[in-house]
Amino acid sequence: MIGAHYAGGVVLVDDEGVPTGRTVVIENGILKSYLHDRESAAHFGVAPTGNARAWQYDDEPLIRMRNTYLEPGERSLDEIIASVDDGYLLKGAGNGQADANAEFMFGVQEAYEIKNGRIGRLLRGASISGDAFEVLSSVDMVSSDFEWAIGNGHCGKGQAAKVDGGGPHVRCEVVVGGR
Repeated sequence: MIGAHYAGGVVLVDDEGVPTGRTVVIENGILKSYLHDRESAAHFGVAPTGNARAWQYDDEPLIRMRNTYLEPGERSLDEIIASVDDGYLLKGAGNGQADANAEFMFGVQEAYEIKNGRIGRLLRGASISGDAFEVLSSVDMVSSDFEWAIGNGHCGKGQAAKVDGGGPHVRCEVVVGGR
């Protein structure tokens, strides 16, 4: 089927009538595309990506995500966990936000310690924050599993728009703070 596949369905055209499809933003660590509406695509001399979305019929379409995910890699989750001497397994992003400057903050539904390649105790009240570019540049393992995080995810920007995300587990560097 042609169109942008959502965890909850398919959108064939955006709110400017542009056909949707797969938009690769980063591939093998290289920026390949931005999300574009008709105006930004014309300004940069590229094709629109079908990312103009409005919440209500009388809202102005804004450039925004549809579903966003990382593609699966080649390692099992067990292999990734076994490779970690001292770290954390984080599952399920909760409420949060990501800003245009790449800074983000999200709550974590489940957080477990990893010690010497084994999952340890469950931690309470974990959240993550940082710079998306720094975190993504530190990814050195990607699992072969894939899971959609279907839920109540929305892209804000002053109007809500339904989005989902998902992907595999990744191993990356983090700086631990707090108490």
